[in-house]
Amino acid sequence: MKTKILILALAAFCSFSSISASNCIDNLFNTASRMPNAEKVNLNSFVLGLLKPFSSELKGIKSMSIIDAENISSKDYTRFEKIITQCDSNGYETVTSSNEENEIVRILMKIEKEKIREIVIISLEENEISLIRIKGKIDPNQMQNIIEDNA
Repeated sequence: MKTKILILALAAFCSFSSISASNCIDNLFNTASRMPNAEKVNLNSFVLGLLKPFSSELKGIKSMSIIDAENISSKDYTRFEKIITQCDSNGYETVTSSNEENEIVRILMKIEKEKIREIVIISLEENEISLIRIKGKIDPNQMQNIIEDNA
């Protein structure tokens, strides 16, 4: 009986630690969205489906979330800074990372089966946080074309 309890406890701990590591991005988005001055935009697959005939750049994108909060306090800045710097980007590749004075920028991608499954853009400044999360099945060549067209 003790062995079963020990095995269950160990399994629960392992699953919780892996869930919490992959959810630091979720934690960041949830925390920012609860800010009283946060502006949030969520585009689900239905809305994006309506827009796709007008823009080939949206091909493969299933959802998009944007959060922007201005005039954040120094306490909130410190809280966000801690979440970002301690975040284990498990499953994400860091495309760009910048830590300058009172400014943190991260661009992360999750790639599975040669498709970009998720792009996360994090920008934390002294009094503002901006987050963008794009999910879908995006062809990397499509992303390269978008970058080249807008550079």
